[in-house]
Amino acid sequence: MGLVGVITFLTAFIGSLVLIVLTRKITRLIGLVDHPGERKVHQTPIPLGGGIAIFLGVFLTFLLAILAAYILQQKHPAWAPAVIYQYLDGVFNTIPQLAVILLGATVMFSLGLMDDIKGLNPWIKLLVQVLTALFLVFNDISFIFSPVKIISVIITVLWIIGITNAFNLLDHMDGLCSGVLVVVSTIFLIIAFQTGQYFIAYFLLILIGAGAAFLIFNTNPASIFMGDAGSLFLGYMLAVLTILFTFYQEPYPIYSLATPLLVLAVPVFDTLMVLGIRIKNKKPLFKGDMNHLAHRLIKMGMTVREAVMLIYLLTFCTGLSAVLLYQIKQDTIFIGVLIIFMQVIMVLALITLLENAGRKNKNTAD
Repeated sequence: MGLVGVITFLTAFIGSLVLIVLTRKITRLIGLVDHPGERKVHQTPIPLGGGIAIFLGVFLTFLLAILAAYILQQKHPAWAPAVIYQYLDGVFNTIPQLAVILLGATVMFSLGLMDDIKGLNPWIKLLVQVLTALFLVFNDISFIFSPVKIISVIITVLWIIGITNAFNLLDHMDGLCSGVLVVVSTIFLIIAFQTGQYFIAYFLLILIGAGAAFLIFNTNPASIFMGDAGSLFLGYMLAVLTILFTFYQEPYPIYSLATPLLVLAVPVFDTLMVLGIRIKNKKPLFKGDMNHLAHRLIKMGMTVREAVMLIYLLTFCTGLSAVLLYQIKQDTIFIGVLIIFMQVIMVLALITLLENAGRKNKNTAD
């Protein structure tokens, strides 16, 4: 597992790194760039090819992994560790499900790329997202919360759309979306190892590799952006991963079902706060503004890097709370869970205080 995991990560990381360098040059030449504007901090046009590189880096890593598994099964090379062979059947058994996931991912990526190139009506984007989520549900990729199937369908669709768009909205500052992706994916990776879900762990290593490679070029001052093509794709992938995860297992408390909400608490909370402000001020829901936490932190005097780093740390704090859920002993379940949820609530309360402080700044425009 250790060697295979390292190879998986490095393949995604190096492949994405090379692709990012190439797409940065190509997209600049063809004019696929993000121009400076009222709500943007950059002063010169920045290439938008990051999402293309991330998508191809992840997609090609999956294909190479399947090809490697096939070669190992056919050739049985002497240098390959024997433990690998016990996982090969599982790899091939997951291919139909993986094909469904990657088809949905291709739709989300294409939707974002079209929006980057010429702009799309937000309601059309939402409709495509709903149809993509339903496609997954009808292919047995969904939460199972109730014997009444329609309830599970509704929750699954809302979850996919919610997390996908939370990461789309998070892509408003250098290094923010890709950095938060790496943080939450790392937390999920720890939980995957804790619970013995190794195929999901490999999946996460691919996302972490691609995200880390992009972060090198996207840290302020960014030399490339991922655009909607990247943020919709990554948000979708994380949403699907959390559906595939088995968070509740027999040795652990039922409260572990709250794990994805704890890990994703900060981006979800920030999204809800921003949407709430737009509704309160009767502003269009799909029109960007400067009401995100990162924007408010900058209005309070932080640099872009400081604001982004603080959000990383807040996300890591709530994510660690989720990891601790799996360390609670049966005889201390109540007090353990109570402390963990109080900790998360306090982090969210801190975010609210920061949001309000930034909002009161005379330079902040709602």
